[in-house]
Amino acid sequence: MIDIRYHIYSLAAVFLALAVGIVVGTSFARSTPSDSAGRQTILRYENDMHVLKDEISKAHDDAASKDAVVKACQDYCKTVMPAVIKNRLLWRNVAIIQTGDYDDLTGTVKQALELSGAHVISTTEISRDFPFDDNSKIAEILVNSGLGTGSDGKQSRDKLFRVLAASVCSAKYANLVSRLEDAGIATFTGDYGKQCKLVVLVGGSSGDESNTADTVDAQLISQMDKLGITIVGCETSNAGSSYVTTWHKMAIASVDNAESAMGQTALICALNGEVASFGTKPTADRLIPKTLESQ
Repeated sequence: MIDIRYHIYSLAAVFLALAVGIVVGTSFARSTPSDSAGRQTILRYENDMHVLKDEISKAHDDAASKDAVVKACQDYCKTVMPAVIKNRLLWRNVAIIQTGDYDDLTGTVKQALELSGAHVISTTEISRDFPFDDNSKIAEILVNSGLGTGSDGKQSRDKLFRVLAASVCSAKYANLVSRLEDAGIATFTGDYGKQCKLVVLVGGSSGDESNTADTVDAQLISQMDKLGITIVGCETSNAGSSYVTTWHKMAIASVDNAESAMGQTALICALNGEVASFGTKPTADRLIPKTLESQ
């Protein structure tokens, strides 16, 4: 949303330029205008500036009022959220996989999950530096891990993401987690000896150049789908480059304002099975989960 104050300031600049033009023009004119005409010009300009000052003041007051209302709504949602999400994921094992740039969001999401009664069994941070498009590097890691390579680059890549998905969700490759971390693929924190059916992807990047939604998220989702995992992608409302479009293509629920209480509530509902693009961005189709509207 564009602040109206910028328009007003621009308009003030136009008036100032006109005034300067009048002064310069009269300085080089062959005939000097009368004192009366000059005074009228100055008076008109002063009046216009008074009007602009009033508009700027009004715009500032309106913006402050709207900001206060928004903050009050956010504070209210934050206050009632614990009661709304309480026990909605009681005793459910949930894994978090961070694929984006926003580390703080991962901690925020973890807190919301725990408020809902969930057990966050692991947090996996996918490396932002590992070349997931380098087939030879992937093949080397698979061989060193004793997994063998695929017949081509695509099969090797699929195999790597299949191992990652199984390591997080099914405890099948718990013994390989340390090797994968040593290879620079990801950082693994938590208990990978437990199984889970719920996964939260924490995505969103600071810019398009670091957006790995297609190279990482899409591959992980494809492999976790085969394991019957419920996956929800989430990011911040101010993410420089959004992952939502890719998540939507992969047919999973998404939350584009997960830093807010409203977004965290939607995240919990999505993990309970409600599939939608939640949030406030143009890509969102819902703000409030249907499961809450029906209560």
